Amino acid sequence: MKREFIIELLIGAIILSILLAGCEENQESNNGTPPSQVKIEVETGGDDGGVVALTDLLPETAFGVLNGGSDQPFMVGLFTSGGGDNLTGRAIYRFNILGYENKSFIFHVKCVEKRGNPGDLEVYLVNDPGSLPSTPSEMSNVSEVWNLVENGEKITTITPTSGQWITVNIPSSIIESKISENGYITIMLKLGNEDLSSNMDYYSLSTYEYLQGSAKPYLSYTQ
Repeated sequence: MKREFIIELLIGAIILSILLAGCEENQESNNGTPPSQVKIEVETGGDDGGVVALTDLLPETAFGVLNGGSDQPFMVGLFTSGGGDNLTGRAIYRFNILGYENKSFIFHVKCVEKRGNPGDLEVYLVNDPGSLPSTPSEMSNVSEVWNLVENGEKITTITPTSGQWITVNIPSSIIESKISENGYITIMLKLGNEDLSSNMDYYSLSTYEYLQGSAKPYLSYTQ
């Protein structure tokens, strides 16, 4: 009887250890980063989205709209409006890193879709344009935001894969000069070649609201 009791205790201990291991594994897989990694998510819908310009007026004038707060992925590249206008889009992601000094970050955003053959995607750290409007702005000259890449720091060039997360290392050496007075850094993404003879070559990138926040863009860093 005593031997059977001991065997039951051993079996119970083994089952408990398996369950606990399963809980730890699920916890790591759910948050998407190892326990030693800290996430800084986009805080509001106005902190991501982008700028869209009428392609036919580029490069002389960036005439178009600013747009944040959409629950649809933001299109980076060449596409058309509902009225048939040729458009070019550049994505914007703002992160509040106030208090995080001398940190290198990894930028994470999901490539929801790749349409056509948009080619490479360029990633820049730019001066902060401030919060984007929650609904598309009125059509106007948006050159001030469009041209932020001219004085930005190019981080890298990548070729995203549809349905996969994009990860970009941002070294601390280029971050300090681009932190705004209120502690934000801003990432802008554009096609490496925006002169494609097409109106259907783009990447769709996730936003704060996309899929009810299940694919929020974020920064991560090691503690």
